Amino acid sequence: MTRTRATHDRPDARPDDRSVVRPDARPDGGGTPLDSGGREARRWGAPSTAVPPGTDPSRCPYCDRPFPSDRRRTLHLGDAHAAELTDEQAEAVAAVRDEEADDLFVYHLKVVAAIVLLLMGLAYVYAFVLS
Repeated sequence: MTRTRATHDRPDARPDDRSVVRPDARPDGGGTPLDSGGREARRWGAPSTAVPPGTDPSRCPYCDRPFPSDRRRTLHLGDAHAAELTDEQAEAVAAVRDEEADDLFVYHLKVVAAIVLLLMGLAYVYAFVLS
């Protein structure tokens, strides 16, 4: 829950931006409205459930939260509603988690390759230029 800070006791005091209840704030107390986007949303810390304006969000069948993609909704189902899932939904969660693990493995390979290339480049610079 967000609180407002009393500023009436000091006329020169300005309320902290994060402590002021904005009229467009999310009902769960966050600072970002669900339909905002762009730089302002990043400054306030847009949640992973922020949906771009003008799109039809994928919603959770249990808690009705909006998600920008079916993949994120499926991951949410596995995390927040694991006990309530049907067999079909559980299989979908397992498949998406496998895809997520594969994507993470590929990302780690790219990071390791970038580090190796950087170190090899520094070794070549040292060996040929500085010696």
